[in-house]
Amino acid sequence: MARLFPPTAPVAGALAPAKGRLGAEALNGVILAALCLPLNLGYAEAAGIPASMGIYATIVPLVVYALFASSRRLVIGPDSTIAAFMAASFGPIVVSSGVDPTQLAIGLSMLVGLVLLAFWVLDAGSIVRFLSKAVLVGFIAGLALEVLVSQIRKIMNVSIDAEGWFREVWALIKAIPDASLASVVVGVGTIVMLRLLPRISPRLPAALIALVVVTVLVAIVDPGGVKRLGEVPSGLPRLTVPRFGFGVWIDLMPMALAIAALTVAEGLLIAKNSARANRESFAPTPELFAMGAANVAAAFTGSMPLGASSSRTAALNAAGSRSQVKMLVAAGVVVLIVLFFTKAVSELPSAALAGMVANAVVSTIEVDEFRRFARVRRTELYIALGCMVGVLVLGPLGGIVVAVLVTAFDVVRRTADAPWTEIGAGENPSLDRFGEAAPAERTPEGLRVVRPGSSLFFANAELLGTVLARAAVEPGVRWVVLSFERVADVDPTAAEALLEGAHEIRAAGRVLAITRAGAPVVRLLDRYGLFEVIDRTSVYPSNRAAEAAYRQASGL
Repeated sequence: MARLFPPTAPVAGALAPAKGRLGAEALNGVILAALCLPLNLGYAEAAGIPASMGIYATIVPLVVYALFASSRRLVIGPDSTIAAFMAASFGPIVVSSGVDPTQLAIGLSMLVGLVLLAFWVLDAGSIVRFLSKAVLVGFIAGLALEVLVSQIRKIMNVSIDAEGWFREVWALIKAIPDASLASVVVGVGTIVMLRLLPRISPRLPAALIALVVVTVLVAIVDPGGVKRLGEVPSGLPRLTVPRFGFGVWIDLMPMALAIAALTVAEGLLIAKNSARANRESFAPTPELFAMGAANVAAAFTGSMPLGASSSRTAALNAAGSRSQVKMLVAAGVVVLIVLFFTKAVSELPSAALAGMVANAVVSTIEVDEFRRFARVRRTELYIALGCMVGVLVLGPLGGIVVAVLVTAFDVVRRTADAPWTEIGAGENPSLDRFGEAAPAERTPEGLRVVRPGSSLFFANAELLGTVLARAAVEPGVRWVVLSFERVADVDPTAAEALLEGAHEIRAAGRVLAITRAGAPVVRLLDRYGLFEVIDRTSVYPSNRAAEAAYRQASGL
């Protein structure tokens, strides 16, 4: 009986720690909680939603993910990309619908989870193939710059009224005289500690240490102009269900698709690399189910969406984590915090949280990749920069459209620009460029062989027509051979150019032959009516066979 759904990983299969490592995995869970809590608070702040939604993302969703995960190493949670999407996209939806950002965040978590589950049902982990490195680098850099500006505003503790990234930057520059010096010192000091502590010891929970030190100093000195996080609800998360109209779901869908696609692209890559490096098994399709279930759980428990975290995964790998026990322990630690220590959490300086987020988002801008693109292929650099600017000018959703258009254009351009090869009389060893053994003699006079570099479609149809028209009038040419070894498809536009060329060649008293075409392409050419212009016997299995037929017909 056929399986209705793809498989999931064995429940709790990624939880079993290596023998004698339960204590070490428990300690890794404490480290994970120390990493997640301050960052999740910062991401919630950056997204413009209650801090509790960042805290709750570290409880039930982590437990659900740990139970169904295929990867023993991957860490999931809110990240800067998700926060940037929410911060930049919720505003217009709130204005148009009047729905509270908290409800939008819950709905977004639900949609992200459902999209990931749909990817699982469709076994669509291969979606990562449709996102080029240049598009990802540029898109994420644009999102990082979006959220960076909002965090600098919080560090400065100023209010600006401007729409659009470039206007916000200009308004921020003009607001420098109004910035709170104390708030700037707190934010910049946090960033400095986050940069220095890992150099002292990579195993130190730099985020937690920096946050505790800054919070204690602010409490002792009590400077003016430093905003606190404010009241954080105590107690465990309650059951939540998004409540808004169908139109709002439609508004959220592009954002959910983008977050899910980026989560799959980054998450599966991180998980595969981690498993390969540690010689562990990993099944990508079940991982989609685990990530989708975790986001659905986030929606029902009032949490913001979760994605894959490369930084937290790397930190826990460096700490020696080998199972998802760390997720359960981290969730337990956060439960203790929301039950007994929310008052301490409410005293956290907003500038410190903004500094943490700013430090995190700057790390996602892959400057080295931009440099590599400039060195190895300038077109990739232009694609990355175009996607980045698209996000900054049009916002994340507009940036998605730009990314899709740029990707489609790049695919068409590369396919259309694939080099064609032409072999004329006596200029090359006969047909050996087509993967066949070269005969002793050279290409005979009157035979012209053309090999298209890719399938024939609208973007290279004009080139096809030009090549055939030139061959129809070129002195001395009697046979034109189209070698279709690289042609897997012919679209109607290209078929029209092929038919026109065939007519011109026949009118000139010359022969057009087709070689190395697969059966589906031959059937396609038949439907287009090519064999009403050329004889079916002009289709040959190889270039050598076409050459032999030409020699026989020419008496050579």
